[in-house]
Amino acid sequence: MMFSEQDFIQQNQCCVHVEWAMGRLDGKVALITGIASGIGRSAVELFLAESAQVFGVDRNEAAGQALAETLDAAGRFHFFAADLAEETACRRAVEQCCETYGRIDILYNNAGVAIIEPFPSTDAEMLERVMAVNFKSVFYLCQQAIPKMQQQGGGVVINTASELAIVAQPLYAAYCASKGAVLSLTRALALEYARDHIRINALCPGPIATPMLQGEFDQAVDPIQAKAEGIATMPIGRLGDPAEIAQVALFLASDAPVLMHGAAIVVDGGKTII
Repeated sequence: MMFSEQDFIQQNQCCVHVEWAMGRLDGKVALITGIASGIGRSAVELFLAESAQVFGVDRNEAAGQALAETLDAAGRFHFFAADLAEETACRRAVEQCCETYGRIDILYNNAGVAIIEPFPSTDAEMLERVMAVNFKSVFYLCQQAIPKMQQQGGGVVINTASELAIVAQPLYAAYCASKGAVLSLTRALALEYARDHIRINALCPGPIATPMLQGEFDQAVDPIQAKAEGIATMPIGRLGDPAEIAQVALFLASDAPVLMHGAAIVVDGGKTII
């Protein structure tokens, strides 16, 4: 039987529709951090669209509550306000997620902060803050969530590293160190828990159009020029969109990448290959 191009398109459109209707995360519970804006917010919306139950964590209580009010999630989204720089907050977040939904299938460590500072003037307080949010929260949340996943028979952890865990940039010494630590931790845990059917991978975004990145541009003497220079480093000629990173996170959270353990998935529009 001969098929026309239109037949092929119609058949593939039908398949996509069926997959979307079923939901790639149907029955899964995802704990996502840093959900008030940017990549985290996009991930919440996408994971909900794919039938997950989402437990969202952010230190910005007003923004988190506002997001909860805008979502038509029928009880599938719960917001928890916490500053994950504190170990006790990480423990409470995982405990509350399990109390709310009964389990935790996906841990997406997305929360992060950036400190732009010359190395000589990066003081102890700055270093502690960036390490606490970017690295220690990942460490503590994994420490709390992974035993739950072991008891359930498996799970998925997505740790947000960065392109700057792989390449470097001036004025970002503390940030680079924190994200490099996340990548190394991811690889170590992936080896330790592979036989427990727990997939642990790192997502390494490049420059993404988020409020955090805009805040970095705004610190420059000329924010418009700083943004233009940032875009100029991108082979695709633009910044990434938060939804584009969320799509990769969805892939990692789904059942598709069963052989991916300890991978560093760079999503940067080609920036690091220049």
